[in-house]
Amino acid sequence: MEKRDVTRLTDLQALADLAYCLAGTGDLPAALVPGDACPREIRLADPFTGTPYRYERLAGGAFRLCAGFEDAEWLRGTRRGDLDPATGCVVFPHRP
Repeated sequence: MEKRDVTRLTDLQALADLAYCLAGTGDLPAALVPGDACPREIRLADPFTGTPYRYERLAGGAFRLCAGFEDAEWLRGTRRGDLDPATGCVVFPHRP
């Protein structure tokens, strides 16, 4: 269970990197899709359940990525303090 959750969290970080690449110095994209400007081998869905990861643009240029973690509280305590265990979401700040 913990290894699966670490995989999910790693996927969210890779998606965040893609969002920053796609945004460049402009606005965040409406959807996270690798392309010519930002080629990536990336998972857009949970490899264990097939459920798509959730991406949402927020005010101020921040964005939220979410996954269906099995034990998000454990992850928050050991890996990522800004993971909300109730929602399975991490908010990433705007990078101008």
